[in-house]
Amino acid sequence: MIAALLITLASVVVGATLAVVTSRVRTLLDGLRTFAITAIATLAAVELLPESVERLGPTALLLFVGALALPPVFASVAGRIRERDEPVTAHAVGAELGYFGFVAHQFVEGIALATYAGPDPQGHDRMELVIAVAAHTVPMTALFIGTVLVQRGKRPALRRVLGLLVASTSGFFAARWVSTGLADAVAPTLAALVAGFLCHVLLHGVGPARRRPTSVRLLDVLAVAAGIALPLSAAQSDADGGLQIALAHAWVELAFATAPMLVIGLMLGTGLGVLRRRPRGRGSQPQTASEQALYGISIGAPLPLCACGVVPAAEALRGRKAGAGAVVAFLISAPELGPETLTLTVGFMGWPFAAMRVAAALLLAYVVGMGVARFAASGPGHPVAHPDESAHPLGRGQPVSHGLLTRAWGCFDELLLRTAPWTIVGLLAAAYVMVAFPTDALAPLADAGVDIVVVAVVAMLTYVCAAAATPMAAVLMLKGVSSGALLVGLLLGPATNVATITMLGRAYGRRTAWLGVAMVAGVSCLLGVALNLADLPLPRAPGLEGANNSGLVSWGAVALLIAGLMSQLWRWGLGPWLQILDAGGHAHGHGHGHAHDDSRPHDDSRD
Repeated sequence: MIAALLITLASVVVGATLAVVTSRVRTLLDGLRTFAITAIATLAAVELLPESVERLGPTALLLFVGALALPPVFASVAGRIRERDEPVTAHAVGAELGYFGFVAHQFVEGIALATYAGPDPQGHDRMELVIAVAAHTVPMTALFIGTVLVQRGKRPALRRVLGLLVASTSGFFAARWVSTGLADAVAPTLAALVAGFLCHVLLHGVGPARRRPTSVRLLDVLAVAAGIALPLSAAQSDADGGLQIALAHAWVELAFATAPMLVIGLMLGTGLGVLRRRPRGRGSQPQTASEQALYGISIGAPLPLCACGVVPAAEALRGRKAGAGAVVAFLISAPELGPETLTLTVGFMGWPFAAMRVAAALLLAYVVGMGVARFAASGPGHPVAHPDESAHPLGRGQPVSHGLLTRAWGCFDELLLRTAPWTIVGLLAAAYVMVAFPTDALAPLADAGVDIVVVAVVAMLTYVCAAAATPMAAVLMLKGVSSGALLVGLLLGPATNVATITMLGRAYGRRTAWLGVAMVAGVSCLLGVALNLADLPLPRAPGLEGANNSGLVSWGAVALLIAGLMSQLWRWGLGPWLQILDAGGHAHGHGHGHAHDDSRPHDDSRD
């Protein structure tokens, strides 16, 4: 028991030391932070959340979503109630809640280690349990303490290190008084909550990509490999791995089912990007509400943009003196109608549902664009700041000096960068739903007619881009969710995120922004109800049938995607991927620094 306690305390000290080195030594900064981020993301995906799902079932996923949605909601409410020089951010709230959840988790882990770490009755040493706990304590301590060290300084960071040491020690000595059954009951809940809060901590402080020497690139790749290997090895020694194996199989099956259609969509988007011409002069802008909405749709529908690109594009459109209706219609249509979204919808759910999704997205953009245009015209005026048009292709075309292949590779690389991070997250979420819920487990919600409301609430509280949400929708269809509810989720998820709402509030006022959100929610739910009432015969996720039969095409598509992602990792590290994920749920002012070549970072002008 004493050896287990010493190893646990040493893991806290090692993690704190890594945090100090990360904040001081610039040469090791990227590598150490990459290791911590990769290790914690893998830990949450393969140990914390599976541990909770295995004990609590689907309730664990609800706890995770709640922990994921709480920091942005709390930050928004706190920002309105209390005026501060520095605004309350979701990252800061997530870091605070995550740290205290981590402290409680360390206390419970201390109880478990004191109870189970010694030799069992058959004489087998259970020290592997101690090693598994230490393996996730080191990176979590490094990230939590490193965040506080950078934001607040040495003393607050030292106090938090002492808090972790005290929590771990108290758990060991409290084991004789605290029921092991109580600790076992609390641990899964804490694991799900901490996993949700960790998502906000992981995205904090992501800087723009920059040129890096080969030694730093190599260190980054090794850090990613070590960050993935450490939690995986700990998880294998800590449990039988039944749930982890099921999750891995589900994720691989979904990935092979997704890859071919995703590659086709990316290639179509590349073709659109290469052939798209530079916009002509400003000319006269549409005046009526209907004209504004149609104008915004005509620009947004062909652009394969996600949240990270749609907001600066909308700012540039507003800078060209487009009306509020055009901007809102653009914000809705651009992230909903990318080529990769269409191909994935066809592959997973068939042509009929894909056609309905496109029609519903166009109708939603038109109706909400008209409504906002009329309200903005009759409501109070707001000052409009015109951003630099060079921030987006609406103000600047592709350089004519680039060759066709160079432009094509640049467009494909950009689309992959914007789509892949959310697709990986969406596939992981779909794998969890596939494993946690039996077939038709959600059918009672559809029979009671409340699945539309449930899906709408979840979609508005979380963000997943349109392409990444498609595999999840296919899995939910297998679990019994109605097609109308799935349509609501696919419409609401990409259209309602913090970055978009913040941009609208800054440009046209809070009343206009929240009116737009209410209209998006209301019209989406009405479209979902209409689809259910129509009772059209739709195939149940045909793309998931026979997903085990991964043919040559699937293997080739997966290899192409992996090669593209490895190329991006080598050139720019994790930063651009984390910025893509961050842009969907948070408003921030820093630009993306990912790039297509080694000479200079690109911006959104590639679109």
